[in-house]
Amino acid sequence: MEVDVLVGDYLAGMGVKALAERYGVHRATVFSHLRRRNVPSRCRGLGIDEKAEAVRLGRAGVSMRAIGRRMGVDRKVVRAALVEAGVIVDDGSNASDR
Repeated sequence: MEVDVLVGDYLAGMGVKALAERYGVHRATVFSHLRRRNVPSRCRGLGIDEKAEAVRLGRAGVSMRAIGRRMGVDRKVVRAALVEAGVIVDDGSNASDR
């Protein structure tokens, strides 16, 4: 595998999961290569409109995991948006995770 090409693909916008599939390696390997090359990570969050949509879906009973899949983010990002909006209470545990 050519790490320079992988880094270029990441900088061009490819996601870590897609890179892992393309190069036949684990996501952790992709992260390791990026870290070794001092490539800044792209922590994908939700914009204002996306947060509003996540809140709407959460109030409609859609699970955090399903919302995350739909919006292309981790369930924890969705959970943070729902806590911020007061849809769920952050009690420090994961008991409220769906």
